[in-house]
Amino acid sequence: MSHSYSRSSPAAAYEGSSSYHAYTPTTPGGSSQLMSPADPSKYNAPGSQRNISNTPLGLADIRPRADSSMSDGTHGPLGYDLANAQPGTSNYLAPWAIYAFDWCKWAPQGNGAGKLAVGSYLEDGHNFIQILDSQLTPTPQDVYAPGSSKFNLEFTKVAEATHSYPVTRLLWEPPSSQKQSTDLLATSGDHLRLWSLPSETPAAPGNTITRSGRDAAVAKLTPLALLSNSKTPDHTAPLTSLDWNTVSPNLIITSSIDTTCTIWDIPSLTAKTQLIAHDKEVYDVRFCAKSVDVFVSCGQDGSVRMFDLRSLEHSTIIYEPTGKEERDPNGGRISPTLAQQTMANPPPLLRLATSPHDTHLLATFAQDSNIIRILDVRQPGQALLELRGHGGSVNSIEWSPLRRGTLASGADDCQVLIWDLLNSNNPMSGPPVNGAPQQDNHRSPVASWQCDYEIGNLGWVPHLPNSDRGEWLGTALSLVLRSCPL
Repeated sequence: MSHSYSRSSPAAAYEGSSSYHAYTPTTPGGSSQLMSPADPSKYNAPGSQRNISNTPLGLADIRPRADSSMSDGTHGPLGYDLANAQPGTSNYLAPWAIYAFDWCKWAPQGNGAGKLAVGSYLEDGHNFIQILDSQLTPTPQDVYAPGSSKFNLEFTKVAEATHSYPVTRLLWEPPSSQKQSTDLLATSGDHLRLWSLPSETPAAPGNTITRSGRDAAVAKLTPLALLSNSKTPDHTAPLTSLDWNTVSPNLIITSSIDTTCTIWDIPSLTAKTQLIAHDKEVYDVRFCAKSVDVFVSCGQDGSVRMFDLRSLEHSTIIYEPTGKEERDPNGGRISPTLAQQTMANPPPLLRLATSPHDTHLLATFAQDSNIIRILDVRQPGQALLELRGHGGSVNSIEWSPLRRGTLASGADDCQVLIWDLLNSNNPMSGPPVNGAPQQDNHRSPVASWQCDYEIGNLGWVPHLPNSDRGEWLGTALSLVLRSCPL
């Protein structure tokens, strides 16, 4: 799969009141058909070729290298065509390749849409974090089109920090009843790091693709702690992900390429528990919704496993390829020989997403795969659903925090797809009973958003001041953070 590294914003040709297109496959034939960019050559960087990197998740190979001597501005190879970048609403142009980002889940004030943290993914020891403030404002009349959103998001950089290793994931402290807001942030990379946002954060005026934001001083994040999952911090194994427990915010869990998962007690800044979770590298870990003790992980061995902190002697394999459910790109059964090869060398599972509404549901995808699998922890074994619709490798999945059963995904085919798992003819109730015929476990997307460039990551905006302003989704496309209303 080839990749391009563009600096301009994705296309904004939205139709209807939702700003998303209804999903229609390019060829007839139902749920197994795939959509592809209209002009594939448009997305190919000359001479580029996908190679699996040795860095966590193999992400560095699909991110452009930047001049890491600065956090702001656009020197080096990233800045050569900034002059050609197109202005647009609800865009933020970073001076480096974006991968990790997270919207603060705490309720914002006034017309704010909350704080946003973004992290760089550069192939060296100089990386960066920026904190943005987002505001919901009326769409300017000169760019408003009938049927499109009447509002847009404006981003203002308020703080930043350097980060020695690519940021594999970052999260704000989850909401709790103990306080009204948070300034606490966690990142994973070479270590688990905790940061504090200063209370006085002067805003830099540059917040759109047309401004660089170098006009004013910006506050620095305060490093609070550096936690290593190794007794020799100088030689620690990189962390691939983290998750913050929403029921007990005192707990953070991290995953590592050394096959372990570590549960951290934040008040004491100590490792509470560390366990060998998989036979090979662990690429992602998530607490199950509404649980303090239960978490799931996935990794290089191609399996999803579930653990309970109250009984770590045992784990449950929720999913691992058997070859029986594997299909070719057209939806047909693969050969027995290929099925055996799949079982012997299962493709790594790169990311997980646990449903915030249904504690038993989670989603995952494999490396270089365009299929998203929905799993039910109550029914270990084969996938409950297969979501087929992307024409390229999936990079990110995220459940909607507001709509039960709604999932968003982004992929190399430059598309964001929206999936509704609670529609009709849905086998969410479980397997057939009393010999009834097996239901089709494939689903097609209900809506799509076509971008100009590959989707590296995405996330839902958790809060908006008024419901009439819609539900928003943010996407990371190389250097551009793009938000759009659903």
